[in-house]
Amino acid sequence: MKLKQVWKDGQAALAMETEKGWVDVAEESARLGIPAPRTMLEAIRAGEEGKRQLQALAADPQCFTNAPTAPAVTGGEKILCIGFNYRRHIKEFNIQLPTAPTPFNKFPDALAADEDSIYLDPRYVEYDYEAELVAVIGKTARNVSEEEALDYVFGYTCGNDLSTRDLQFVRTNQWLLSKTFDGFAPLGPCVVTADCIDPDNLNISSVVNGEQRQNSNTSYMIFSTAQIIADLSSHFTLKPGDLIFTGTPEGVMKGYPEDQKNWLKPGDSVEVTIENIGTLHNTFR
Repeated sequence: MKLKQVWKDGQAALAMETEKGWVDVAEESARLGIPAPRTMLEAIRAGEEGKRQLQALAADPQCFTNAPTAPAVTGGEKILCIGFNYRRHIKEFNIQLPTAPTPFNKFPDALAADEDSIYLDPRYVEYDYEAELVAVIGKTARNVSEEEALDYVFGYTCGNDLSTRDLQFVRTNQWLLSKTFDGFAPLGPCVVTADCIDPDNLNISSVVNGEQRQNSNTSYMIFSTAQIIADLSSHFTLKPGDLIFTGTPEGVMKGYPEDQKNWLKPGDSVEVTIENIGTLHNTFR
């Protein structure tokens, strides 16, 4: 099942893909008199019952939407990210393999939607892209095992962990400030439910201004999605709607030779594509 959020009367509202097009869930639910979640977070919290309600709307839908896309998931408590989680990305940064996942976080104001234009503060120059698979937590998870960890995932989407390298490696050793400018966590275009996705074998790529920069597969992760969830949940509680950016493969601009660096600038375009999910597209201003 593919779900997304769209802007409706200034609020994020749930839409569902069907063979006929994207259905406005609230309007279709009202038309049929069938209860259904109205936002992505409601769908996540509703679990299997929510999926059954949504499936009931798909038989012969009449209410469609072409409204602008909102961030794929909003209202969750945490946006967690894992650094240095692909072997060749480690190599391009010339650092040692980590012995455990390296987490950092972003704030909710960092969320942006597919097709959003993202502001680049002119005080900085070294703006970088990072194509990432994002796991959406579906159930409260604390001290879960690696073997059961994926049972706690509602679905997956595309993310771009935008970074300000001027801050990340110059001002401080802490990454937070360099990673969580407003709009620096584009997410979308949709969420594909976990029953349709194998997170350990997905092609992942990024294209900047029509030029492919990253081209890899999630099988090259150092720590799998299940290992990441197990590790994080051993330290704190994961809750429905929490987002986990699982790391980026090689090909980011920071890894290019000094004489070939071409940082993101206003007017640029970045596409992040993940197999079986779709393409997240953003421009910069």
